[in-house]
Amino acid sequence: MGHDDKQGGKPAAGSRLDRVRQILDRAVADTAYRDEERFWRLPLAALLEHSLYGVRLIAPPRPAGGSCCHKAAAGPGRGDESGLVRGLRGQAPFDGTRFPRLPWGGQPVAEADIQFIAGWIDDGCPDDRMLADYALPPEAGEPGPVQIEQQETTASPSVQAQVFEVYGGDVNTWRQAGGGLKQRMNIDCLNPAQLERLRYAFREMYALNKWPEDARSYNNLALIHQNHCQHGWERFLTWHRVYLYEFELAMQEHAPEVTMPYWDWTMAHYHPGKPETGWIIPRALQCFLTEDSLPVLARHGIPVAGLAPLVGLHYASQQRFFNAVGQAIGARYTVGEYRERFIDALLDANPLWYPLRYPAEFGSGTMNTVIHYHYPTADDMRQILSLRTFRDFGGGGDYNDAFGFLDQNPHNTMHIWTGGMNPQYGAQPAVPDDRNKGVQVAGRRFHKRSDLYSQPQFGDMFSNLTASYDPVFWPIHANIDRTWWEWQQDHPDAAPADLDAVLTPWSYTARDTLDASRFGYEYVRGSYLVPVGLASAVGRFVSQPIAVAEPVRAAFGQAEVRLHRVPQLPRSCFVRVFLNLPDANAETPLDHPNYAGYLAIFGHGPCYGGPGHCDIPAARKEYDLRPRSHNTPRNHRVDVSAAARRLLDGGAESLQITLVVIGADYREEKELLRLEGVSLAFLD
Repeated sequence: MGHDDKQGGKPAAGSRLDRVRQILDRAVADTAYRDEERFWRLPLAALLEHSLYGVRLIAPPRPAGGSCCHKAAAGPGRGDESGLVRGLRGQAPFDGTRFPRLPWGGQPVAEADIQFIAGWIDDGCPDDRMLADYALPPEAGEPGPVQIEQQETTASPSVQAQVFEVYGGDVNTWRQAGGGLKQRMNIDCLNPAQLERLRYAFREMYALNKWPEDARSYNNLALIHQNHCQHGWERFLTWHRVYLYEFELAMQEHAPEVTMPYWDWTMAHYHPGKPETGWIIPRALQCFLTEDSLPVLARHGIPVAGLAPLVGLHYASQQRFFNAVGQAIGARYTVGEYRERFIDALLDANPLWYPLRYPAEFGSGTMNTVIHYHYPTADDMRQILSLRTFRDFGGGGDYNDAFGFLDQNPHNTMHIWTGGMNPQYGAQPAVPDDRNKGVQVAGRRFHKRSDLYSQPQFGDMFSNLTASYDPVFWPIHANIDRTWWEWQQDHPDAAPADLDAVLTPWSYTARDTLDASRFGYEYVRGSYLVPVGLASAVGRFVSQPIAVAEPVRAAFGQAEVRLHRVPQLPRSCFVRVFLNLPDANAETPLDHPNYAGYLAIFGHGPCYGGPGHCDIPAARKEYDLRPRSHNTPRNHRVDVSAAARRLLDGGAESLQITLVVIGADYREEKELLRLEGVSLAFLD
């Protein structure tokens, strides 16, 4: 393609457009820039429409006087808003967050020259002769012909694609800031930072126990279950949904991004068919020593040199831990005050561990043989999810009361499994006729540290009266709530008989609990976020490869690519989603194995109203009952389960998202889509 002006002939020497080109040529004079990389050498008409990876280099002209959708306002001119000028100044998105400063690989352009380019754009990008003050120096010469492929302009070798980074912070922090639902995740899929924030929240609530009247303390929150818990009928699920929510709010006073994770006990590493050989309980709730534990133990006369091999190892119960300690430094350090100091160290290392817990320990037998309960399997859960009525699933009402199947197994079973029977209490503990009598309750209105040194016959989870003192109570009940949440997707009209029942000690009614999203959360196995931002349109979106955690890869029910806070777009379009195919484009066939799905967005079109007609109104006032604006940004979801499962089953350990925007004419749109972010969510 020759270098022709809009008249088809040679441009006039000394034009302002030539000066712009000369400035940019000088900036890359000592580089290996190829002719096809010098976008500023495009014909003027093409340059005015050119985008660099979705960023419009020359901002479009502003409508005279503004319009309802694009108001004219005082502030930066067209030149300052142009991607070219922003790039030369190193402003977003050319500030290193998405792209390096322009020109890539070249020398920074002087501010005086940038102002000249901005002024040229403000004046409408004319190809006119310059005044004498802007004459080209003699050495400038004439630009020669170049070959440019307009639609496939290639960036500098250092930047090959518009690639967006995966968010490294807590996903719930980002979602809360954008007004989205927070996510309760699988506890086995939490990353170390998320686990530490969860532990921090528990530590802070424990610290409030020294003030007995503080309702926010862990003891007071646990006491609610002892005094008000509902089991064996239709308020079991509704009451516990509120209880989880209230406890979660208490955690969020200390760590706003924290949510209550759930424990999926059917995952393969728990060996549901023979659970005593599996993980027993989540690693996050097991006991372990850290490097910081050793100096503390040493001050109490414990020989820590022999304990070094135990640091970082996880133990499902204190019995297993103390057996390892005895083998490492001798049995004398596993009893009396030495034992208490070890318990202190274990609690300091992990406040989610709990001493009065003996999971999978039932004397000389198993839970199946001693208690005659069986550990819930995936098949058990499928049978429960296949139930059709709320009475069968969650329990009956006053005139038709009955245990729901979910209340019996897995709920009751997991209480017994995690509570267990203390193997050091006696050679063969007897099974109580009433398991609520199997735990010491009298005199223990509030837990004290001395309680945690005791060696009762049964773990606290063995009894409804003490179960909530054990942190394992909460992930178990979160999974119960998640199971109800999933069942509700298939049975949206199934509900308890008495929807006006008040769930004491709160003022919620059963009706208030039917939609979990009203409480501000959803359940996901794992979630990965890629922020984008609304500053500029996204041409072809490509994420960094997203490393999918092994517990997520191992088993998931559904995978979704989600587009967050997409504003009302001026034109309709399709958004095609590809996985692990960063070079996908409008020509990539839909039968390609990496094609994952699509969504359609209905465009706004030209506005017929006056100024401000289509603007999104400011936040509604407290008593403003009008519905939200139809132009409010919204979220979109694409089910990519089949493609994700095919790739992950084939050995992939990461997934890379590519979004290709196709206009109504089936041609690629590179200046249309705007959104706050993209996420990849896995559900059970």
